Amino acid sequence: MYEAWQLLAAWGAITTQVRIGTLVTGITYRHPAVLAKMAATLDHTTDGRAICGIGAGWHEGEHAMYGIRFPSVGGRLGRLEEAAAAIRLLLDRPVASFEGRYYRLTDARCEPKPVQRRLPLLIGGGGERRTLRAVARHADYWHGHGAPEVIAHKLEVLRRHCDEAGRDIAEITPLTTVRPDIVLRDDVGAVEAQLERVRARSRATERPAMNPIHTVDAFVERLVALWRAGARGFILYFMAPYDLETIERIATEVRPAFQAAVA
Repeated sequence: MYEAWQLLAAWGAITTQVRIGTLVTGITYRHPAVLAKMAATLDHTTDGRAICGIGAGWHEGEHAMYGIRFPSVGGRLGRLEEAAAAIRLLLDRPVASFEGRYYRLTDARCEPKPVQRRLPLLIGGGGERRTLRAVARHADYWHGHGAPEVIAHKLEVLRRHCDEAGRDIAEITPLTTVRPDIVLRDDVGAVEAQLERVRARSRATERPAMNPIHTVDAFVERLVALWRAGARGFILYFMAPYDLETIERIATEVRPAFQAAVA
């Protein structure tokens, strides 16, 4: 895999409209002050299109092979909570000071400030006691995944945390992924052919499982169900070789049908 933030800068230089961010950067890999500087810099190179996505981190094997400390679940969640607060201070205030268990800022500056008045902070994760509490206090986007009933439940928990924090939940945009990878075709054989191309490209011994959502109507139905559960944005995964037919059909067929259904 490529290093995410360098790749974001490259994408930012060759695009003009799409918003650009990570889903998500494990907070264990970088000090939050460094990450805030990176996000602010990306916002300038994209003329105000950056999103700073963070999470607690999960890949223990990657930490081990690079010699990066992999704290306990509680330690990672504590770092996530403090990092979200510290990043928000650095991006928003002229001078930031912060005293936490894991991080400390002393008259710290993050200059130049982002192009956006408020560079969005995205927090990924579904932990109801600590992660969603951090979302309520600091985030502009929340990313979760699951069936519509799971999303609805998590958003109710988030609403309670927002009430406790004195924040309007409407200030937070809930995003969700639709997995496994979507392949839109008019017949099953064409779906299987694309999955075989993916298997060959990735040199996998087995072909990926076929997503039951392989028609436009089925996809729209799933998106509408998630929307009614409270999701307000969708993130899709595509594996190389990239499925341009599906991407184009989402833009030209799925999106207008979905918008009409939820209008």
